[in-house]
Amino acid sequence: MTVLPNPAVRRVETMGRPGWTHEDFMRLAPDGEKAELINGDIIIMSPPFYEHERLQVFLITVLSMFVGRFSLGEVLGSRTPVRISADQTYEPDILFVSKAREHIITRSEVTEAPDLVIEILSGGTANYDRGDKLANYAKAGVREVWLIDPFGPAGTQFFQRQNDELIEVADLDGILQSIALPNFRLRTAWLWPDAAGNLPNPYDVLKELGAI
Repeated sequence: MTVLPNPAVRRVETMGRPGWTHEDFMRLAPDGEKAELINGDIIIMSPPFYEHERLQVFLITVLSMFVGRFSLGEVLGSRTPVRISADQTYEPDILFVSKAREHIITRSEVTEAPDLVIEILSGGTANYDRGDKLANYAKAGVREVWLIDPFGPAGTQFFQRQNDELIEVADLDGILQSIALPNFRLRTAWLWPDAAGNLPNPYDVLKELGAI
């Protein structure tokens, strides 16, 4: 056996430090920035770009008004921590919790998996959203997940729960029938700008949905 003439080096990052927990995240996450706890690592997200913010505002407007009109539950935005497991805490771009489960919403967090999660993808987050986060949403019991590419349908995916799995589903003739939001029909063309560069008017969308 070869004996090294000098002692071996041990560095802090390779010594198996335990990962952060949900409680650590709630204590340490910065107030002014979006952050998530993924596999025990606290990750600070880059500031969102215009297309992301515009689509988020549009969807929150439509969904919150639809949910409010029919008293279906609560729609919340991207700075709401969601406890997924001991080492997974996410801040989805948009989430929906049904009325029967509103008890999971506290002043500081959502304590269990929402019914619907919407993530608007970006270059810095897409791998997480499609990978570990999607898998953990499935394990936690989320009923429906929309992964939306704000630049077009090619990178957009929809998942709905069948038994113990989230199964990717396709729209039918341009319509996705939500299983988490009763009677909500998403016309997928609403998600991207028209030829003039505009998203739909939320009033027109809500009128088509029968909410006004």
